Amino acid sequence: MTGRDVPSGLLEVVSGGLGRYWDGTGVTAPAAWTDAALADRTAALTELAWQARGAESAHPATHAASRLALAAAQEAWAWGVALAAGADIPAFRLLPRWLAHDPPDVQLEACVRLLAAARTGVLPAAPYRCAVCPADQNLHLVVHVRCTGPGLQEWRCGLCVRLPVDPDTVPEPLDVLYRRRPGRDDNRP
Repeated sequence: MTGRDVPSGLLEVVSGGLGRYWDGTGVTAPAAWTDAALADRTAALTELAWQARGAESAHPATHAASRLALAAAQEAWAWGVALAAGADIPAFRLLPRWLAHDPPDVQLEACVRLLAAARTGVLPAAPYRCAVCPADQNLHLVVHVRCTGPGLQEWRCGLCVRLPVDPDTVPEPLDVLYRRRPGRDDNRP
């Protein structure tokens, strides 16, 4: 339905990534993925998004790969609704600009998430860790309202939740206060 052939090697890379994902191992992009043309990686994302278009999104998309996977699946779902309504539109196809700003590891993880969603019917949950620091407990879901589109969701720990959205807007003295350890005396040698 997507109208573009996906190189089988890329789908094998995604399938292998899904195996590592199920094992709890991190998904890293091998050379076969990073060396592939952006158009071919986009074709893989398009195909997997089409397969996962009916998947439930029960978890917040709080990191880059989960946001990309969710957006692609939602786009495919909307395209499918339009086709079912009889709209005269071409075959579903995402454009390379969907992936252009994300590194290959993020692109591959998004494809792995879409493949998991196609097989299970639910988009997998994003990692439960702070978007700013490595904390993985006592997290709060923060939604940043944007001018267009859905809000940007992030997990933040109790300390980082007080930081502004854009780290460039934090004055240097305040940044130092937020990032130092509680109870630390800065006059120590």
